[in-house]
Amino acid sequence: MNHSKSFEALLPFLKKIRRYGHEISLINYDLETCAPEKALEEEGNLINQIQAEYAALFVEKEFKKALKNLLKDKKANEYEHRLGEILYKQVELLEKMPLEEYNKANEAFTTSNVMWRKYKASGDYESWLPYFEETIKWSKKIAQYKQKKGQTPYEALLNDYEEGASEASIDAVFTELKEAIVALLPEVNERQSNYHYHALPPVGYSNQLALSYDLLKLIKYDLKGGAIRTSTHPFSDDIARHDARLTTKYDFYDFRSNLFTTLHEGGHCMEFQNKPEEQYEHFLERSFAYSIAETHSRFYENILGKSIELSPKLYELVRKDLGSAFEHWDGEWGFYHALTKVEPGLIRCEADELTYSLHIIIRYEIEKDIINGKLEAKDIPAVWNQKYKDYLGVDVPNNGVGCMQDTHWTAGSFGYFPTYALGNLYGAMILEKMKETLDVPALLKEGNLEPIREWFATNDFPFDHLKPKDWIMKVAGKELSATPFIEYLKAKYGKDADNKE
Repeated sequence: MNHSKSFEALLPFLKKIRRYGHEISLINYDLETCAPEKALEEEGNLINQIQAEYAALFVEKEFKKALKNLLKDKKANEYEHRLGEILYKQVELLEKMPLEEYNKANEAFTTSNVMWRKYKASGDYESWLPYFEETIKWSKKIAQYKQKKGQTPYEALLNDYEEGASEASIDAVFTELKEAIVALLPEVNERQSNYHYHALPPVGYSNQLALSYDLLKLIKYDLKGGAIRTSTHPFSDDIARHDARLTTKYDFYDFRSNLFTTLHEGGHCMEFQNKPEEQYEHFLERSFAYSIAETHSRFYENILGKSIELSPKLYELVRKDLGSAFEHWDGEWGFYHALTKVEPGLIRCEADELTYSLHIIIRYEIEKDIINGKLEAKDIPAVWNQKYKDYLGVDVPNNGVGCMQDTHWTAGSFGYFPTYALGNLYGAMILEKMKETLDVPALLKEGNLEPIREWFATNDFPFDHLKPKDWIMKVAGKELSATPFIEYLKAKYGKDADNKE
């Protein structure tokens, strides 16, 4: 592939950046899946060392010179300019923030994350609190360095995950979404009162592992280009060109946890495995906004995985892999009702499709106040517990299943959470567009997800390096709106939903 001269001058640095990312991802995958407890600190320190080398690259005079030349080069193509634009954000930060401070921040994030793993199971917030306070302190400091005129501190971090977003823009769609969900819940409760729900039978690890592999095969995940393991908090990573790994979790008493986690993380990997070569040639494989990534994961988890059309195929796989306990679930409809049961609960990752966004809105409201200086770390559990009572009507018994349940804040990822709910909104917009050329319900009834994979590979993934507002216009032809998702929820869960069954 032909590159501009300014891009070629940058190539030695880009290869280093890719190598650092590859190394960090490999160590982190090990850290999250199989590293022994005594090795956690040592592996965390190794990540810190690599991150320090990576950061040092962005203050090198030759790198900065080459990057600035690329940004000024009118002969550079669209991909090259976009990469330069993305990389220059880190240069801007390190021109303001001393490298020593930046490295201390990363060390604090890593330590906080490691200690969170130690204290999460027992919900020991008090013991973790000093590490978390360091994370918040450094996150606020980074926000100050990144903050632009007219931005709040939180918006400075939010833009790391949703470029171009503001508190006002997020508030607008989230307020509309929250009101719609709250209004819909009574209808759903009335419908569900007429259903018989089977008790979930216990399922062993080996059976659930077999189901995980069958689900990945169903969505056309390339097993030769990835791996699946278990972790405390499931995730996926675009580790290298032909290495898109994921993790899942197994709940002995609720097979749905593994089923939907595998589809969610597998959905991420569908993007990783099906990007065009041009993105890799231009070192843009990790450049997507997080809301774009979450769009695809939640599309596979919910829009496909919880669809009435795909449920017969999923029921078939569950009976095959999980055993005879599922043979008499009132046929496919009993199984579908189990997949789509709306039941406000404590855990975000276990939340039903309807109430999930309320979990995100709670986190968004809290993290916004944390970074904007309106909420202290010591007060987070009480605020969290009250919001869960007010929004979802549930009592939080301990911090392990409360404010300590997610990994994001532990490592300073403030601003990430809104991308999950934004992914819901974008996904419904994409479904509308996809249906213009594909008979999606018919394909799902057949269990044929290959045309859907091809549609994404042709009409979506090639544009994932764009800013979210440009990407959704390119893919769906419309600006972000909560309306398609709200209408989707009403059709699926509202009073007329039973007519489709």
